Amino acid sequence: MNSSNKMNNVLLVLLSASVIATIGTIFYHFVDTSYETETAIRATADESKYFEGVYVRDENVLSYSGTGAVSYQVPDGGKIAVNDVIAEVYPDESAIEKEQQIKVLQDKLNVLERISNPGTLEQAQPADLSRQISQYYEKIVQSRNSGDLTELSSAQQQFVESYSTYQIVISKGEVSFAQEISDLTAQIQALQSEQETPVDTVKSDSSAYFVSHVDGLESKLSIENLANITPEQIQEITKNSNDNTTQTSQNSNVVGKTIAQYGWYMLGIIDNKEQKYQVGDSVKIRLMTSSATADATIKELRSTSEDGKFMVVLYSDTLTSDFVQNRTENVEMVLGEYEGIKVPRNAIWFKDVEETVTDEETGEEKSKPSIAVVSMYRTAKKSNSGVWM
Repeated sequence: MNSSNKMNNVLLVLLSASVIATIGTIFYHFVDTSYETETAIRATADESKYFEGVYVRDENVLSYSGTGAVSYQVPDGGKIAVNDVIAEVYPDESAIEKEQQIKVLQDKLNVLERISNPGTLEQAQPADLSRQISQYYEKIVQSRNSGDLTELSSAQQQFVESYSTYQIVISKGEVSFAQEISDLTAQIQALQSEQETPVDTVKSDSSAYFVSHVDGLESKLSIENLANITPEQIQEITKNSNDNTTQTSQNSNVVGKTIAQYGWYMLGIIDNKEQKYQVGDSVKIRLMTSSATADATIKELRSTSEDGKFMVVLYSDTLTSDFVQNRTENVEMVLGEYEGIKVPRNAIWFKDVEETVTDEETGEEKSKPSIAVVSMYRTAKKSNSGVWM
């Protein structure tokens, strides 16, 4: 009986000590903040190269008689279809100015007629209009700061339209633009009576993108001539581009050029000593000026006179207005993108181990030193005697 009681007492003491030790440990770690932690974050990384690329495309130079003033009907980088009017040629600049005045007045007239329409006013709500006014005002500020004149003009027109509609709605019909509509109509009719007929019209013969400037390299940097383009030529073109000495056509009867919508090439000089880039690799071209991207394939890697340097020949069939504005572009060529958890080097605990490998020829087993990742988590408590792991 005494023996049994002693055993029970011993177990009770051990259990009590264990509970006290557990509580003490929890309390100690709760109040002790002298330990280091490392933060792991989700991140994206890529394998990429930066270089100045040169476009090689099928480009068709457009011209006219050379007499008169040209009025463009398509903006730079604009997409055109077959038989679209690219430019109209007038006897002189004054005729073009009248055409521009008519267009500006007609746009204003269209806005006033639209906001004065009874159907528009019936559906308009002051709260919605007020919100739109604020949104368009913010867009005007953003466009002005970014220098996007096209977006700025559009935002200004939308702002005026929303604000004018708001005035009519809250005035409950007291505000009217009938007089303004009448005045604009009279001004347009007066200008139209003085309109002159274009002496020439330039039309597109295919679906393409239009650019109003040429550089004299259209025939040299063509897809047909791709095989004859040398790394030295590409280096010379990029050097001239950086020095702002790229030649432009001096031909007075040139209107611009069209760029075919099908596939195009980009050439550039890259460092490929480690041979990370191979013919056939799928990559992504990212423009540094606009962040626009296009999928591409490495078609060739031509050697240059410099060791480790190659002229990469990229092909893409993705074409948007971003890729037709210039002859050369600073680009990033991305081979692969990876997403995962980025862990600081401090948080990884390595340990030296020995690995046994078998020689494929002799069958003999050998040991070689190696490094293994033991843990990706570590807490260290500093003390006078060192760091405890």
